[in-house]
Amino acid sequence: MKKLLILSVVLMVVGCTAKKPATPEEQWKGYCTSIGNAARSITLDRQNGISHKEALEYASKVTDPTTKGLIIAQLEKIYALPEDQLKSDKDAVQAKFKQEAYTVCVNTPHDPAHMPDYKPF
Repeated sequence: MKKLLILSVVLMVVGCTAKKPATPEEQWKGYCTSIGNAARSITLDRQNGISHKEALEYASKVTDPTTKGLIIAQLEKIYALPEDQLKSDKDAVQAKFKQEAYTVCVNTPHDPAHMPDYKPF
């Protein structure tokens, strides 16, 4: 039994350390997934009554220019939506903005050698 447990632990450690580094394309897609998740969160915040001013103040704290530009653009788009449309089907609206943000991000020209500085969201 002990040998089986030790073997399992060794295999888990080897499996975790054998991960290949992400290509620049994979890194960009991961970054864009985070941008999509952020757009979904902004939508949820708006649905829960966070004001445009509060959201903009928070978004303005982002230091990376690429991230800040994408987030501010999504924030403006989300806050431009009439409130009745925003609350008609909350989950669908969140998913819509998440997908739109991801698509815009993936199609944004970028330098693979200089990826944005961000925390996965």
